[in-house]
Amino acid sequence: MGQITKQMQEMLSKIQMLDEPRLALFDADGTLWENDIADDTTIWMIGNGYIPADKKKWAEYKRIYAKDAPTGCRYLLTFYKGMRLSDLTARIDRYWRDFMKLKKIQEPIDMLYELASRGMKIWVVTGSPTDTLFPLLGQMPVDQIIGMDFEVDANGILTGRHSGISWTGKGKAEKVLSMWKGPIQFAAGNALLDEAMMRLARDAVWAVHPHPNLEKISLEEGWFIKKSHKPPYGTAGWATLEEELVERGLPVPGGAKDKE
Repeated sequence: MGQITKQMQEMLSKIQMLDEPRLALFDADGTLWENDIADDTTIWMIGNGYIPADKKKWAEYKRIYAKDAPTGCRYLLTFYKGMRLSDLTARIDRYWRDFMKLKKIQEPIDMLYELASRGMKIWVVTGSPTDTLFPLLGQMPVDQIIGMDFEVDANGILTGRHSGISWTGKGKAEKVLSMWKGPIQFAAGNALLDEAMMRLARDAVWAVHPHPNLEKISLEEGWFIKKSHKPPYGTAGWATLEEELVERGLPVPGGAKDKE
């Protein structure tokens, strides 16, 4: 674990270590790392031929996400329609084992480890498909991944829809409250989609590399803020499917170039 900064010490001093259940909530993308796990996994699947390379569909996904992020998170699930759940699990395991390169944001990672060492349960919450983050359970002291659950039919095939609560935006808070009845001492996030979840924390709230709209709210609420030295994750525009594949050194299927 790295160094405990002055700001982290201030947050830790505000967390009441009472004789009660203890829970810390961390958003994933943009808070613990700069990756977009859902996008990274999907692009890897496309580059390896597990998902059709349809650049028009990818552009539509990005258009929807930019206009309405929760709807965009749900739309991403449609890329996986028809895939067998067992194949999805094996491919995600392979992706994490052979290709994943987490661009960690060190201070939040250190905070996660510190809180875990103090006996707090750690939940990583995300708008990404839950399955895409399961390998994290074997790499960090994380008790549970809470995300967008795939609907699976009776034959073990993904339908392209979500199951249960849509785990984005206000749905993050709704789903946490459906699964946890005790106090929540700490929460960290980076975007407006995390606001409702962050408001669940009783003792300390941390805006990590916040988007401008969340930074404004954080200042008004007196939350802790860790600013980014560059445009925060998710605010620098979107790349085409071909650009995403090339950036990762993945093959560009003909469809990614030619399908209009």
